[in-house]
Amino acid sequence: MWQVPKSLELVHEVEYRALEFFQLHTKNCFGAQIGAFLLQATYNEPIIQTVAIAIGSLHRTFVFNHQGLSAPREAIQFTLLHYNKAIRQLVAVNPQHSPQTNDTFLIACILFFCFECLQGNFKSAFRHATSGLKIIKQQLLWSSGSSMSRYIPPETITLLFGILENQILEIHGDEILATELRPAILSSFQHYAIEPSRPPSSVEEILASFQVLYNRFTRFEAVYEMLEDPTRDKAFEFVTQIQYIQTEFFQILSDLKVWISMFDSWVDQAKSYNADDSLIVSILKVWRATIGIFIRLDWPPSELSWDRFTVDFASITSLVAEMFGVSATTLFIRSSPPRTPSQDEPPPLPTSRPTSLPPLYPKLSKSRSSTFSLSLGIVTPLYVCATRCRESSTRRQAIFLLSYCQRREGLWDSELAGRIANRIVRIEETAANISPGADYHPTDIALSARVRSLSPRFDEQKRIRVRYNREGVETGLTEEVFTW
Repeated sequence: MWQVPKSLELVHEVEYRALEFFQLHTKNCFGAQIGAFLLQATYNEPIIQTVAIAIGSLHRTFVFNHQGLSAPREAIQFTLLHYNKAIRQLVAVNPQHSPQTNDTFLIACILFFCFECLQGNFKSAFRHATSGLKIIKQQLLWSSGSSMSRYIPPETITLLFGILENQILEIHGDEILATELRPAILSSFQHYAIEPSRPPSSVEEILASFQVLYNRFTRFEAVYEMLEDPTRDKAFEFVTQIQYIQTEFFQILSDLKVWISMFDSWVDQAKSYNADDSLIVSILKVWRATIGIFIRLDWPPSELSWDRFTVDFASITSLVAEMFGVSATTLFIRSSPPRTPSQDEPPPLPTSRPTSLPPLYPKLSKSRSSTFSLSLGIVTPLYVCATRCRESSTRRQAIFLLSYCQRREGLWDSELAGRIANRIVRIEETAANISPGADYHPTDIALSARVRSLSPRFDEQKRIRVRYNREGVETGLTEEVFTW
């Protein structure tokens, strides 16, 4: 249980309960090791303690809301009071003038990011992430040596912001390339190379190594999208380095292939692992299948290139279904849409889950609502399956699983992703003259019917603008708005 330090002896009961929830549940959303670091910072740093009270309270509300229980107004006011207090405390801290506060500032940025994600204020979350990334870019964390990292090792902080950067590049690639962070995009290509002679020895090391590699890959993707359209203002500085970018791309692919081989060997040799490690391994299996598709794609990929991976897409949905205890029979039934679908709603959720469903976070008891996570998850792979696989049953299964899992992974919300994916599917089916509910294969959807250039943009309000066009159709971008 949460051990109350002396500084908290007079803390109000509600604050104590919020901190207790943070200690028991919220810190686990970052993984065991990082969660322990965060708990140490919370114990020792007043600013982080205030943020922890706010996010612990909000996370508890998030869980209750998913259980159908509304949080009382007093709880909401309490949460916002401490969040605003933490903001004021942090504003008074200038990391440029006080190097010792850098790690405090960066940890707070990460927690603020999570707070806004839990609230669904993704635009604000984006700003918190970029604030921290700017400090990382300026190398203030390293300017005074290791003494600046009192709570979390520098490499762990960098890894956390790599996770945040991955999500921003996946969703807001154009925006981050439009900021002062743009010149730093290529620098990560020089980081980290897999060494087969020194393979990771634990699940945590395997996860961390993949997250670093995936960060390099998402940065490459963002640059490559710029290079596909050299007339855009932001492309010129990358064009001059095209040879370097191509060389580094092949190195990234090589490192990813080595990682896959190492991961497969580790899984084959592992005798058993605990419940927490089992969850990580299951997620990594999903990503092993997903990244296996990306490294075999032709670059830049045509929408027709994805048709070679129908079996791989089906494997991804099966792996996720296994994680959540969804039977093959259920997936088969859900591969057909409802008879009277709305324009952008995914298939309805079942009224209850299988009794054999293992908890997503074992330490969160048996709550089906403990769905927030910052680390690697399954929403991105399912979204790729739903939008890039043109085999009807697999993409519908992916949309169903997005709705069913009820996960929020940083900026990625599974229900919102499912709605957007379902809308994209309907656009393609309509353009291909496919009747609602009919089965089809990739060859049934012509290139001109396929959606390309998805560019989501979060607004200040709780809505997202999705811009897209169809491959080879010169009609410009179409924009649609989704709210939550």
